[in-house]
Amino acid sequence: MSNKDKEIIEEESKGFDYKHKASFKLSNKFKQKFYTQTAGGPTLSADGLVALGHVKGMWKMDSEIVQFPNAENGNMCICKATIGGYDWDPIENKIIRVEYTDIGDASPTNCKGPVAASYIRMASTRAIGRALRKYTNVDMLCTEELGEEDISTESMEEFATDKTAVISKLIEIKGIIEQKQIPPDVCMKILTDNYHTDDFNSLTVQQAEEYMNIISNYIPPKSN
Repeated sequence: MSNKDKEIIEEESKGFDYKHKASFKLSNKFKQKFYTQTAGGPTLSADGLVALGHVKGMWKMDSEIVQFPNAENGNMCICKATIGGYDWDPIENKIIRVEYTDIGDASPTNCKGPVAASYIRMASTRAIGRALRKYTNVDMLCTEELGEEDISTESMEEFATDKTAVISKLIEIKGIIEQKQIPPDVCMKILTDNYHTDDFNSLTVQQAEEYMNIISNYIPPKSN
């Protein structure tokens, strides 16, 4: 990390308060370095999220490949990232250690320009970016997650539409789980076994539909 980046992080940390979570100041220096203005609005780079992670007290940042690319899966690489840090627990009224995980995918076809040759690294970067968005409470698109720095308005609108559709599916999923009284550990096992994540919000529309079909056909084991 450069001395200039350290200065930016130190400046941001002056306005941070654990009790109010992501109460970052986001100075002009920070925005100039880490923001990218697109047709659909500003995005925040993965480097900027890492900087905020350091401000908040990140103590771990790991990533691993959960799907190796090959011809059968269209050379799609999927990585899982885990971010460890400190956060405020309003129930215990104290700072606690937390971990957030998420996944990211990349292939030669969904990466632009020279990045296409390093798509495995991009899968890791996208996973880290998504996990950091959870940890830092940043409600902003990550530049690398979208695959390019100049995202069109149509792409941004499509992304927002997909997220709205996922939320709608998750509401339906919750209703099915409550109606069929499916145990939480069973729900989580289905999620992790099929999609390599423990966060429902990371599902795509298609994955949410698949999950809904699985639990709709769920039959509880017979008790002795």
